[in-house]
Amino acid sequence: MFSPKQKISHVRSRRRTTAWIQANAKRLKDSVSLQYDASGKAIGLSHMASPITGEYKGRKVIKVGKTSKAKKVRA
Repeated sequence: MFSPKQKISHVRSRRRTTAWIQANAKRLKDSVSLQYDASGKAIGLSHMASPITGEYKGRKVIKVGKTSKAKKVRA
């Protein structure tokens, strides 16, 4: 089994992760395909039903109505 010789601090590991994300940001951005509305704003992932029209691949799959605000629940 592989075991590291020393523990790596949270700061060091987070710095490494951030550097990796910054180096691969363009690749990560291109790998995600998004849906866009008429004004050009991204509204969701392309492999999910549209939250505005309720359609997926041209078929109506979910009922879209007026959105209601979440109620506060006391726990």
